[in-house]
Amino acid sequence: MQPIRIIDTNFNLLGEVDTYTSLQWIRRWHKPGEFELHVNPAMLNADKLVEDAIIFKAGNPGEAAIIKYRGISILEDGTEELIVKGSFLAGLTGRRITYPPVGNAYHYLNAPVETIMKAYVAANCVSPTDTARIIPNLTNAPDLARGDKIQYQTRYKQLDEELEKLSVSSGLGWHVRLDIANGQYVFDVLTGRNLTSGQDVLPPAIFSTDYDNIKSQDYVSSAIGYKNMAVVGGQGEGTERKIVTVGDEQVGLGRYELFVDARDIGTEEQGAEPLTEQQIKAMLEQRGQEKLTELARVMSFESQLLTNSNLTYRVDYDLGDVVTVLNRAWGVTMDARITEITEVYEPTGYSLQATFGNRQPTLIDRIKQTMGR
Repeated sequence: MQPIRIIDTNFNLLGEVDTYTSLQWIRRWHKPGEFELHVNPAMLNADKLVEDAIIFKAGNPGEAAIIKYRGISILEDGTEELIVKGSFLAGLTGRRITYPPVGNAYHYLNAPVETIMKAYVAANCVSPTDTARIIPNLTNAPDLARGDKIQYQTRYKQLDEELEKLSVSSGLGWHVRLDIANGQYVFDVLTGRNLTSGQDVLPPAIFSTDYDNIKSQDYVSSAIGYKNMAVVGGQGEGTERKIVTVGDEQVGLGRYELFVDARDIGTEEQGAEPLTEQQIKAMLEQRGQEKLTELARVMSFESQLLTNSNLTYRVDYDLGDVVTVLNRAWGVTMDARITEITEVYEPTGYSLQATFGNRQPTLIDRIKQTMGR
């Protein structure tokens, strides 16, 4: 089993846990991952598993999580079990909201997606105007200006949710890496590899029961909640209101319409100069595209992967890579990004579960989407 090391927020080693009932280590591309650890509360160093302690697998210290939940249960056989849960370090961004710069109504940027994400982290976590808002030891990796150049603005929104929106719309991933040597938590943006069967630059990663690398497989294609046309309303009243339409220009039954209220766009100056009509139109279109991305048709494979196969995890494929998934019997072939991987460690062995594509939104996701319109 993977030994689990425990440190405090000042990077001091508290101990190690090398025997446990179960560890689920859930890695996500667009938002912070999570973990759940089950141990005997009487075992050595179990008392070190407390709120805000940081844990990581000894073999991969850069990928760490912070404890947010601790509970003890009595099992049917009378033994006690300690259950510890939390989020990956990227979840630290959820402790902040996005403040606009002093004198501005919104924090507006016209830049590549990576630059925007790192600017929001810097302004609200790394070097905010109010020093009480600093998250100690959090820093940004160098900005490589990856992703398309877009216009984006934010005002008093949850920072982690804003980063997720930018991630989903751009395809870029993000995380916070633990750098023990330098005593830092490093925010960075990630890009996956194209490992699909249609490219010839890298060895392709093809997942199928035909290739003996998938143990079980579930396929979902769903139009529940799906929208493909967005009418976006900006500032103004009645016939004077700014309106743009974005989407696939579908007709008849293939047209799924949505209205997006975007009165916040273009109502104030965003810095030294007010927004031009062209900039406002581009931002309204961007807002509409973001909402359509949130409400896209669900197409996903959820699969239990074979750990001993022709493809080696973290070498031949990893979280964020775009791969090919197929099931000949179902007549389905799909090029999709690996958006989630769950590593499960138990005394009986180690297993992997992966989500390819955009999975069905949860009830909480739906509520957030509705409130964000």
